[in-house]
Amino acid sequence: MEQAFVRKMRVFPGILGAVFLALFLLIPAGSALALPPVGQSARRVVVEDPDGRVMDLAFPRQKPTLILYEDRKSAAQNRALKDELIKLAGTKAEAKRIQFVAVADTSDYRSWPLRGFAESSVRKKAAEVGQTIYCDWDGGFRKAYRLRRGVSNVILVGKDGRVEYAAEGKLDAPARSKLLARLWAQVR
Repeated sequence: MEQAFVRKMRVFPGILGAVFLALFLLIPAGSALALPPVGQSARRVVVEDPDGRVMDLAFPRQKPTLILYEDRKSAAQNRALKDELIKLAGTKAEAKRIQFVAVADTSDYRSWPLRGFAESSVRKKAAEVGQTIYCDWDGGFRKAYRLRRGVSNVILVGKDGRVEYAAEGKLDAPARSKLLARLWAQVR
């Protein structure tokens, strides 16, 4: 009887492992299951920069809003997109009719003394790129938009307050082209 029980216990983890493997294979890596769906009304969220200046992201707005949400580890994933946006900001007059919002997931650094280091780091990065970077100290922004941690998140909210585009992870050239096409359609 003990030998039968031992054999069943050896098989049971194998069955569970097979079930988890099957589920893992059915859900594609980096899937956008957590992102806000296109067409959904954007959520109102309040963020602040490292100096305590608040931005109330309530929708609809007069301009389409392109949101880049990243943490320290994912900030380099969409370097190509950021480079394209910087280049376009200097060459396209339409770029002035777009609101860019950079949000850093600083929720792991909200307690003293880490918060001071995070504020300093975000200030330094904002000065380097010439763009205000807002902080998500409590993870509220990430939760409101159902974003995954550890990946770069890109969300375009149209003037009507609806999500026009949402993606996570590194955007390849076709994905960047699709995003920019939707962005320019909003300002024409």
